[in-house]
Amino acid sequence: MIKSMHKKIGIIGCQSKHAEFFGSLFNVKNEINGYRVEYILADDEPDRLPYVLEKAQITHDCEDLEELIDQSDIVLITYRFGERHYKPAMACIEAGKPVFIDKPFTITEDEALDIVEASRKHNVVAQGGSTLCFDPQINLLADLSKRSSFGSIAYRANINSPFDGYRFYGSHLTDLCAAIFGDDAVSVRSYRYEENINHLVCYPSSTVVLQSTPDFKLPQVILNPEHLMKTYFLSDARCYYFGMKAFIDAIESKDIDSQNMNHLVFSTRLLAAIMESLSTGDEIQLAND
Repeated sequence: MIKSMHKKIGIIGCQSKHAEFFGSLFNVKNEINGYRVEYILADDEPDRLPYVLEKAQITHDCEDLEELIDQSDIVLITYRFGERHYKPAMACIEAGKPVFIDKPFTITEDEALDIVEASRKHNVVAQGGSTLCFDPQINLLADLSKRSSFGSIAYRANINSPFDGYRFYGSHLTDLCAAIFGDDAVSVRSYRYEENINHLVCYPSSTVVLQSTPDFKLPQVILNPEHLMKTYFLSDARCYYFGMKAFIDAIESKDIDSQNMNHLVFSTRLLAAIMESLSTGDEIQLAND
């Protein structure tokens, strides 16, 4: 028998376009050598499966989660609904399979903490969240944020989306907020005017405004280091490559701590608080007692 010369990747979920985006990156564009998406589980929207198989040149669809995990060396979870991420993520980790959990990472802080703890316990790489956070500029922006008294992040999100409402795209904002400004914010309050949504995130020594409408084109970050206002744009075209390259690098180096998972845990808490504030109109405290 001829052994495969590449690592086999399995994708869980095909409702999100990220299934074919990630699949095409490996199978069509061949941007990362030595890996190929060979398996997919399409239990969230089976009608899209033929399109995704053709678009991403994936050869096998699986009947259930157990089959996909068993056949794959590495797993990507691309369910749109964050509430579906926890169970397959834990199953992958417990089976010793590195897993990338697409945004939103999870919908509760307890689930996020469980995943991080399991990753460390089993010594299995688990990464995820918004791939915008893997943009090469993020480290620079995080450094500049330490010298800024104000910050702003703007990107598209649609509170009326049928696909998990505000969470699916809103998680970009909270993941970026954690990656750039840190995980020690003390409160958040959300404001809505029709489809325009703003969140005022208060840190001990600075304030960050997260802005979204369905129409924002590019992710934008504004900082004022040394009181000089500067605007930066992130690439939402190359973010899939940046995310997958970081994931594969972590697997090959066996570095389970290459991504700051505390940021994802905090982002999950922040997003839950935002959803509560949108519902109640209240300022929500973020202190983790």
